[in-house]
Amino acid sequence: MRLTRWQTSIGLDKPFVSNTGVVTAVRQCVLELTWQGLTGYGTARDADPAEIDACAPLLTGASPHEMCRVLGDLDAAGIGPASRSAVDMALHDLLGKACGQPLQHVLGLAGLPTAPTALSIGACPDDELRAKARDAASWPVLKLKLTPEDDGSRAGVLRSVYGGRIRADGNGSWTPDQALRVAEELHRHGVELLEQPVPPDSPDDLRYVHERSPVPVFADEDCASAQDVLRLQGRVSGVNIKLLTCGGLLAAREAIALARRVGLQVMLGCKVESSLGVTAMAQLAGLADHLDLDGHLGLTDDPFTGVRIDRGVISRPETPGLGAQPDPVHYPTHRGNIGEH
Repeated sequence: MRLTRWQTSIGLDKPFVSNTGVVTAVRQCVLELTWQGLTGYGTARDADPAEIDACAPLLTGASPHEMCRVLGDLDAAGIGPASRSAVDMALHDLLGKACGQPLQHVLGLAGLPTAPTALSIGACPDDELRAKARDAASWPVLKLKLTPEDDGSRAGVLRSVYGGRIRADGNGSWTPDQALRVAEELHRHGVELLEQPVPPDSPDDLRYVHERSPVPVFADEDCASAQDVLRLQGRVSGVNIKLLTCGGLLAAREAIALARRVGLQVMLGCKVESSLGVTAMAQLAGLADHLDLDGHLGLTDDPFTGVRIDRGVISRPETPGLGAQPDPVHYPTHRGNIGEH
């Protein structure tokens, strides 16, 4: 198995503002794994290229049919979750291609009903929020990004022009008591769930808000692994699982199974990232209660094509593997010898 990787910066057509900052472009490390004439693609936002290169010796002589062993070796070698996710993605892509089937068929997940995905609206002035909501009137679910300065009233601004389902994401903005005041205001405007109201790594604060909030609380930044899912039992109503933080599709399926076992709802999410990463996570869409898979929308030079979204309804490609394909316009045909192993 041969590994090639390269880096790219993908621009956004409009800046996206949240509590974590302003995003105008995202750096992606893209890798290709070639095996028996097939190519599998993987990607990770902000992954360390040197760490991706360190994966190559552990892939020598391997096949996609040995995925569990290979990913276990990467974990044991200290390879971080973003780089593991990129390799995991490429191995799953190869596995589907080796079987000649879309990955959801290989995993036995075809035919499951899928929830609509939310469309995120970043922090912005009220008049801009109204304009964005009107433009997104046909979407069934909107997710409002909140900041420490927000008191929940922006949900009322959104509700004044939008009649669909609303979610809110605090990105760890508030103290527990502040979070409860915000939750009360969100509840007044029919917000259906609140993600990460308090900073991560404060499990007792998360439980405090969960037990008192009129709006169901979901963990996001606090949920980075299957082990975190177990720790979150009794502290939240649900968890947001992302490939970049948990380490890939194999790890995500383990986290989903554990969440179900301990009675937590499941949301599948993503970062602002290319269609490849979103298409990969969409393979598991039928296992989730909620989807937040809009991270590729608004990219100006996405190197991949893949999952399509029409007013919240996700359509996955029916080609073998993940179904994401290099875009002939934005995928570089000349990448030199960067990171070839």
